[in-house]
Amino acid sequence: MFYSKLRKTNIEEYQNAIKEYDSEVSLMRELCEALYLTRKESIEQIQDVSHLINSIANTPKSFKDDFAEIHVHVNKFKNVVEYVNEALKQAKISGGISGAGVAAGAGMAALGPSAAMAIATTFGTASTGTAIASLSGAAATNAALAWLGGGALAVKGGGMAAGKALLAMAGPIGWTIAGASIAVSGVFLSRKNKKIAEEAHDQTKKVIEAKNGMVITNKKIHEQNRLTISHKDSITQSLHRLQKYHGVDYSTINNEVKIQFGALVNNTKSLAKLLDMIIE
Repeated sequence: MFYSKLRKTNIEEYQNAIKEYDSEVSLMRELCEALYLTRKESIEQIQDVSHLINSIANTPKSFKDDFAEIHVHVNKFKNVVEYVNEALKQAKISGGISGAGVAAGAGMAALGPSAAMAIATTFGTASTGTAIASLSGAAATNAALAWLGGGALAVKGGGMAAGKALLAMAGPIGWTIAGASIAVSGVFLSRKNKKIAEEAHDQTKKVIEAKNGMVITNKKIHEQNRLTISHKDSITQSLHRLQKYHGVDYSTINNEVKIQFGALVNNTKSLAKLLDMIIE
């Protein structure tokens, strides 16, 4: 039969591309959840540093200014967590996710809140492009619901918005790539061999493009986590060295130790900035 061999080859290529895509989806989920855990641990460490600095009398005014900035970043991270919790609650109450469709809603239920939270704190934007953490009240809830719905579903090679990442992790590739929901038992088998071969080839290109975008994004997430862990480990070492100065008067500390405290505060500020740094 004409084109039967080409049809078989192209369908196999499509299925292999789907497997590679699914592998990157699984990796993205793991990386997002690892970064989320690192950031939660970082907040605990920032609190330890804050507790130490607050116990010391007569610290420089610059320390207070630095910690005011640190708390801004910490609060942004916590706000994203609160907004997504609210969005998940609203979605559960309403029986679905606004604008997401039945498939996406089912995918969200299967994905679970921890994975959704991991994605939200990794990508951090509503589907409109507005930072969730910059909103409040009903606007925050609506934006979070829109984000959970995924917004525009077309995936581009250079990266993806949080909503698209959410849907990519929540279920079949057909939810994230427009037109890529071909099933071998469905559309493929209802067409002639040449048409099937052409469609399989076209869809394979879309899947590969989406996978390549995920590869780039996954590298960014991994690097973000590595950098955060590096800062966190450095602060852990400083805390161990300086904990013995808990409750002392800063004016009685020698200059070398003061320099160490200054470095600790600066490193803590750098770590805090990484908390709400989003992947684009």
